[in-house]
Amino acid sequence: MRYPGSAALTGTLTVADVLSRSAIDRVTVLGVPGRPRLDTPLVTHDHVRPQWQDGELVLTAMPAVGGTLVPFEVPEPTPCCADH
Repeated sequence: MRYPGSAALTGTLTVADVLSRSAIDRVTVLGVPGRPRLDTPLVTHDHVRPQWQDGELVLTAMPAVGGTLVPFEVPEPTPCCADH
């Protein structure tokens, strides 16, 4: 998915960096009410795919080790039933 600023979302950035460097309007965290703090680190794994929700480009993230966040969608997901 291409959107303005997507190429700048590599490595570890703060939520504030993600919002200021790209067209992403909002970051949400699965299972957590409200928005994450702007200084929360987001480890992008060089794969940030937001979705359109109610007219906004929204990145859904998950809590990760050490108080960081990671995008919900991983770059190389494990196929369902891969071990069968």
